[in-house]
Amino acid sequence: MQAVRALSKRLGRRGHVLVGIGAMELVYGLQVAIDPRYGIVRGVGVLTHWLPMTFWGGLWMLCGLVAFSFAFEPRPNWDRWGFAASAFPMLVWSGANLIAWLSGEFGQAWTSFFTWGVWAYVVTAINRWPEYEFVRGGTHGG
Repeated sequence: MQAVRALSKRLGRRGHVLVGIGAMELVYGLQVAIDPRYGIVRGVGVLTHWLPMTFWGGLWMLCGLVAFSFAFEPRPNWDRWGFAASAFPMLVWSGANLIAWLSGEFGQAWTSFFTWGVWAYVVTAINRWPEYEFVRGGTHGG
């Protein structure tokens, strides 16, 4: 139990978020690479004109791995690179779905445009959170 507490303290709340987002992106990227769903492929059709879905799934996985890795970065503010990496494929997906929606290629793409855009917003908002050290009797900035 002490090791779990030590790891939790080392991660802090920002690191915990990066671990979760990194894990989600690793799994999502794997799914995109090996078995992309029809709606996903239609929503990001503009991207598949350039590179196959396996590339885009690999990009998701790479960005997830970077996010996961930076969760453990001990230097203050260096984890921002993990947040940037995690937001990148979300913004790409959101933009591709926006193009699919506005061009009429896939009318339902507005939901993915909105969903991935909001996720990117949440990730960048969390990136602005300061890390706090928890001490007995309250908190103070760390």
